[in-house]
Amino acid sequence: MSRQSTFNHYKLTFEKKKKVLEIAKFLGVDYNPAQLQVSKDHATDILNIIYKDRVNQKRKGWEQIAKVTNVIYYVKIGNQYFMKRNTTNFNGFYYLIGKDGLIYYIAHIGKILFQVTNIGIGHNFIDVQFKPLTKRIAARDVAVELEDYKSSAFLGDKKLYILGGNKLFTLTANNGVFTLDEVEDSEDTYVPVTTIGITYKDSPVSGMTALDDVNLMTQWRRNKLVSGTYIDDGVSVRTTRFWDYELDTNVHCKNATDINNIKIKINSLEDN
Repeated sequence: MSRQSTFNHYKLTFEKKKKVLEIAKFLGVDYNPAQLQVSKDHATDILNIIYKDRVNQKRKGWEQIAKVTNVIYYVKIGNQYFMKRNTTNFNGFYYLIGKDGLIYYIAHIGKILFQVTNIGIGHNFIDVQFKPLTKRIAARDVAVELEDYKSSAFLGDKKLYILGGNKLFTLTANNGVFTLDEVEDSEDTYVPVTTIGITYKDSPVSGMTALDDVNLMTQWRRNKLVSGTYIDDGVSVRTTRFWDYELDTNVHCKNATDINNIKIKINSLEDN
């Protein structure tokens, strides 16, 4: 005897309906590893999306946020001035804490530095202005040139150290006045003590010892000499009024011109 089957066959010809998810407010991204627990007001992955103009937008590969003109400036070589036109290559953007405690924004554009002003809240560049860091000399805007490619910089002791090519510069600011100096052979360049314990010629003792490595940012070295007296049986003995020392230097004097290139500064611990 036949009976009716209770098995329900799966219907393959169903119509797929689209569901619309309406998000009234977007609360950002939620990186919860359990993605099923993320609310509908959050996103689990929001790469290349930015919030701009009160709307979530896809981040573009590039965007023009400011425009710089290729200004004319002068460089001084010897006693002559040469006019140049700057490029608009953007090579670096930094900030500097001045001696007055204020924050200054600096841009390396082309071959010269600019002060960046009128930066809005949230680093808004709509009304930004670029002022070249030049000095007015002989009715000319004279600038210090860097190389026209990407630079690097770091802060230290209220100075911005800028490596702008084959030279290292320091930039300081105080009450809106900027000073750009080369580190090489400047007043602030560290002069290393390369040798200590240098004794005079024919001294009964010898203690010459290498100490610091040479500093390639300066041509100068410091030596520390041992006094020209020594103790013999508890009595201070001076062999002669003058002593001959051989200094640690990379300059070999062969003529009067070489001698003029040597500067000797003696710091004595005591006056004889």
